[in-house]
Amino acid sequence: MKVIAQTNALTDALGLMGGIVAGRTPKPVLQCVKLIAADGALTALATDLEIGCRYRISQVEVLEEGEALIPADRLGAIVRESMEETLTIEVAKETCTITGSGSRFTIYGFDPAEFPPVSEFGTEADAEVASDVLTGMIARTLFATAKEHSRYAISGVLWEIEGKKLRLVATDGRRLALTKGALAASAPKPLSAIVPTKLMSLIQRVAGGSEQALGIRLAETQLLVRSANAVLAGNLVQGNFPKYQDVIPSDTTAKATLDTQLFLHRIRQAALLTNEESKGVRLSFSPGALTLTSRAPETGEAEIKASIEFEGEPLDIGFNPAYLSDALKVADTQTITFEFSGPSKPGLVKAGTDFVYVLMPVDLG
Repeated sequence: MKVIAQTNALTDALGLMGGIVAGRTPKPVLQCVKLIAADGALTALATDLEIGCRYRISQVEVLEEGEALIPADRLGAIVRESMEETLTIEVAKETCTITGSGSRFTIYGFDPAEFPPVSEFGTEADAEVASDVLTGMIARTLFATAKEHSRYAISGVLWEIEGKKLRLVATDGRRLALTKGALAASAPKPLSAIVPTKLMSLIQRVAGGSEQALGIRLAETQLLVRSANAVLAGNLVQGNFPKYQDVIPSDTTAKATLDTQLFLHRIRQAALLTNEESKGVRLSFSPGALTLTSRAPETGEAEIKASIEFEGEPLDIGFNPAYLSDALKVADTQTITFEFSGPSKPGLVKAGTDFVYVLMPVDLG
C-alpha cells in the first residue's frame, strides 16, 4: 500500500478514531486503526467492539492499493506533529513508513486480517436529519444522563422516531431533559432505541453542527449514523427506559417567565456561596420579583434579586444550582418559563416548544 494524503484530512480522521480505539485491552489490534487504500480513497477503520467507525478520506492520491493495521496512538501523534501539507504512507507487509519533506518514521503494525469487522451503513436510511439539528438536540440531552451505571438503561439517551419527528430523552433519576427536532422526511415506521453516551458524543463530533444531512439506520442491536465522510455504528443499550411521560408535570399552578442569560447569571452568583453541605439555592418567587438566597456554614450568605413575570401564589423552592445551570446553558431561547406545582414537587423548565427540562427540588431544611 502506498498513498499521499493531505495532513489535515488525516488529522481529522485520526482525531475521531482516537475517541474510539480501546485504551487498555488484551487485544493489541483494538488499539490500532485499519487503513484501506482502494478506489481512489483511503478509508480508516476503528473499533472497540462496541462502537465502530469508517472514515473515508478523499483528499488522497492512491499510488498502490492495499491494507495496513497500525497503532492509532503512534500514527496519530506523528500526523499531529507534522508541519507538511501532505504525508506519504507506505506499507510493506506489517511495516509502515510515514514520510514528510523533512521526516521519516517507521512503525511496526499487525496483520490487517486480524482486525474485527466494522459495520457498513448499507444503502437505505430509516431517517435523515440535518446535522445542526441533531447536534443541538444532543447538547440539550447528553448532560442529563446517569453517570453511575446502577441503572444501565438511563446511562444512555432514548431516541424516538415517529413521522417527521425525532425526540431525544435523558434522565439520571433527579432530572429529565426532552428535546424535539424535525427530520428531513417522514420515517416509514416508528422507531425507538437507547443510545449510549459515548456514541452520542461521537455522533456530535461527526455532525459538527453543519447543515449536511445525516442518515440514521436502526438495526436490531445497533444504531448507524452516516455523514458525508464517516459512518458510526454502535451497540444499543439494552433495557427499559423509564416512562418519561409520567415524570413531566401537567398540573402546574405557578409560572415564571425569565430572561435566560440573566437567570443563568443570577444562579451562578448564588452558587458562589454554596458548598458540599449546602448545595441548594432557595428561589423565592413572587409577582414581579425573584430572590435567590444561599448560605455556606462558616463561610457566608448571598442574596440575589431579579425582575420576572410571575403568575400564581408566591412560592419558595430549592434547587441544585449546577443542575439548573446545565439546562440554561443549552436553552437556545431568549426567555424560558419555569412552572411549579408546589415547593416539594418537580419544577418544569420550558425553552420554546422543543425543549423541556424537569428537575427535582432539594430540601433546604
